[in-house]
Amino acid sequence: MNKTQRRFGQNFLDREMSRKIADDLPCLPQDSILEIGPGHGALTEWLLPKCSNLTAVEIDNFCIPKLQEKFKNAKNFNLVHKNFLQFDIETWLNEHPSWIVGNLPYNMATAIILRILPHISKTKGCMFMTQAEVAQRITAKAKGKGYGSLSVFCACYAKSRIVKFIGPEHFSPRPKVNSATIMLEPLEKPLSLEPVFFEFIKAAFSQKRKTLANSLSSRYNKETIISALKSLNFNENTRAEELSLNDFFYLLKS
Repeated sequence: MNKTQRRFGQNFLDREMSRKIADDLPCLPQDSILEIGPGHGALTEWLLPKCSNLTAVEIDNFCIPKLQEKFKNAKNFNLVHKNFLQFDIETWLNEHPSWIVGNLPYNMATAIILRILPHISKTKGCMFMTQAEVAQRITAKAKGKGYGSLSVFCACYAKSRIVKFIGPEHFSPRPKVNSATIMLEPLEKPLSLEPVFFEFIKAAFSQKRKTLANSLSSRYNKETIISALKSLNFNENTRAEELSLNDFFYLLKS
C-alpha cells in the first residue's frame, strides 16, 4: 500500500458501490457538488453526470495525477490540491450553494464534519461515508448507543440519518471496520450558538463514567446543576448521555 494512503487514512471504494452511493444523492442537474477526498475518482465518476459542476478537494499527491488524467475531458470538473481543513469553504458556498459529499478518511472524518457544520445552512445537504461507529455517533439520540458531544453538535445544525451500511469488501485496501453513509439535512432555522455552549457540551461529556453534575463541577456550581436537573425530572446521578439537546439548553441557562 502506498505511504500516502496510510498517512491520509484513505480506503478506496469499488466501482459498483460508488454508483449506488451516488444514486442516493438527490442532486439536480443544475446543482453544484463539493467532493472531499475523491481519491481515485470512483465516486466522482458517478457524480459528474448528476451536476452542473463538481469541485474535488484532494490532499494526496499520489491521487492528483490520476484524477487529472481520468477527468481531463470533463468540462464540469475542477480539482483543488489542498487539505480540506484549509479549504475556503465559506467562499465556495457563497458562489456554489449546493451539496457537499465525500468518502471521508477515517482519521479526519470528525474534524471535517465539525468544520462544515457552521456552514451547512448554505448547502442543500451533505452526504458522507464514514466509519460505521462515527456514523452512529453522529445520528445518535439521547440514551442511544454512541450518543455524545458529536451527536449534540450535529443536532444543533442538521437532521441526520444513516443511509446505508457498507462492508469492508467494497474497499481497497480492505478496512477492519464497517462503514456507513450518512445524510445531513440543514435545519430550516439553525440554532444561534455561543462558544460557551460548545464548551459546556464538551465538559458535560468529558468524563462519561461520572455523573453529569460531577463532570461539570470543575467549571459550574454543582448544587445549581443538580437543582436544574431535578426541575427537568432528572436526579443527581444523571449522566450526560441521558439529556437531549433541549435539556442541555435549559441546563446551561439555569
